[in-house]
Amino acid sequence: MSFPRSLLDSASILLFPGQGTEAVGMSRGWETQGAWADTVRSAEIHTGYPLRRLMAEGSAEELRFQRHAPCAVLAHSVGVFRAWREGGLPLPVAAAGHSMGFYSALVAAGVVPIETALDLLSAVEDASEAAFADRAMGMAFIIGVPELEVREALLAHPALVLTNRNGQAQFTVSGPVEALEPLVAALRPRAFKTGLLPVRHPLHGSHMTALLPAISRQMAKARPAVPAFPLISHFDGRLLTDGPEAWDEGLASVALPVDWLAVVARLRLLGAPLAECGYGTQLAGLTRWAERSFLVASLQAQPGQV
Repeated sequence: MSFPRSLLDSASILLFPGQGTEAVGMSRGWETQGAWADTVRSAEIHTGYPLRRLMAEGSAEELRFQRHAPCAVLAHSVGVFRAWREGGLPLPVAAAGHSMGFYSALVAAGVVPIETALDLLSAVEDASEAAFADRAMGMAFIIGVPELEVREALLAHPALVLTNRNGQAQFTVSGPVEALEPLVAALRPRAFKTGLLPVRHPLHGSHMTALLPAISRQMAKARPAVPAFPLISHFDGRLLTDGPEAWDEGLASVALPVDWLAVVARLRLLGAPLAECGYGTQLAGLTRWAERSFLVASLQAQPGQV
């Protein structure tokens, strides 16, 4: 692959997207790249999931299946990173991941191998399925409503938790679907856009806290290494430079709220170019909504498109 010089000349901060960015066709142009193909093949062997076929051909329903989607996003993002590194991309100044995108950052930084991150995804799924087998759980997004109004609306739904501050007026809420649906209905007239997310677990909130001991026991064999570059916490924006600390953040992240505004504040302090490492422009959009002066390149783009 011939890489655009603009991204090879200086170190960037990489932004790794999370679940919800998967799409049929996301692997187009990458199938013949050795580092990408090797990464995805490793993920397929470890999970038994046909990730290359799902990314290339679908169906969309199969790709978005709760067990498949996060593995596809992780494998693709890490594969893209490794292919770019093989092509001469400097080590990043730092990296951030949104939600499970933090797992991609952990693997890219060498804190854990991709197999360990895939095991963590599986552990989260196992614990969530066991804990919420008798109650439909999920997440909803709310765009265009001020935070104070969202919090006021939540007072009528004590089973729900505000979990993501993706922007000044972009939020997600987690909890029982039976409570999410009336909240969405109540806020819809005031929102630019709102609805349920395609996830079945109440991620990044207090509902997940009781699951952390079981998840941690299942992952007890992990031996995190020092990251090759700092990672940015999506909880409070601090820099993580110690392997065990970064891994602990990954384990706890399923119950920690996401504050992308705190990440953006850290990006301002670091002052380096930004590049999204994965499919789509989810984080380019979130980041630019928070700071309009930021330009976010894409490592997904093929030669001639950057």
